[in-house]
Amino acid sequence: MYKLILFIKRIAAPLLFVVIEVLAIGYYTSANSFTRARLLTLSNGVTGEVNAAFSSVGDYFGLRSENAALSRRIVELESQLATLVESPTHVRISSEEIAPYLFAEARVVKNSVFAQHNYFTINKGLRDDVEANMAVLTPEGYVAGYVIDCSERFAVCMSVANRDFTMGGKGVHNDYMGSLAWDGDDYHEVKLENIPHYADFAPGDTIVSTVSYRFPPDRVIGYVEEFTPSIDKMNSHLTVRLAADLSRLDRVLLVKYMDGEELNELQGKY
Repeated sequence: MYKLILFIKRIAAPLLFVVIEVLAIGYYTSANSFTRARLLTLSNGVTGEVNAAFSSVGDYFGLRSENAALSRRIVELESQLATLVESPTHVRISSEEIAPYLFAEARVVKNSVFAQHNYFTINKGLRDDVEANMAVLTPEGYVAGYVIDCSERFAVCMSVANRDFTMGGKGVHNDYMGSLAWDGDDYHEVKLENIPHYADFAPGDTIVSTVSYRFPPDRVIGYVEEFTPSIDKMNSHLTVRLAADLSRLDRVLLVKYMDGEELNELQGKY
């Protein structure tokens, strides 16, 4: 009993303060509607901030599944578009007609951009029908690289920012072609060589892929930053800013050209 009395004495002052504060707030809030509105606004503001924080966390963890669903949808649309391009009249000739390109999606699990020979690894392999020389694009359709080797569950891809990477490129407005390669300097830029000296290019012009056994045509590679005319009036070259941000590769599209082996075999004879 004595200890209870001592405990009450110790908490008497704080308890009295809390009671007085509660009574004061009650009197204050009942004084007028303006005061009640101010307190309600403050309360809603605090609650809103808390809810927003939890909502942001939920959005973050839900983003991965949304991106995966978006990638699958892009694959469907790309495949449909490939069929329509093959048949401009939009009429299916026969039930056996197939698109010239097949699309699939994958996710990048490892990536490098600061070496002289950069590669990235994706989470699809032989069991997913991935094979060497399949083109790799970003979800926006920008050129990122191509597959060079596969295991059962993974595949290694050569990045555009690799000293051994080559492909054909052309101006989207004038069709002048050249050979595209990376010089090992800035992974944001590549060079388009062997452009005719009389070709007309300007900064901002779009450079796209040419027909090859790897890449579908007219896929955006990048945009002209600088046009260097030839000194000997033979060939010029372009500095091209890549459309794909190679340092942020996540979801990618795999593209297989159904007639690629036949085309490569024929071109290899000459």
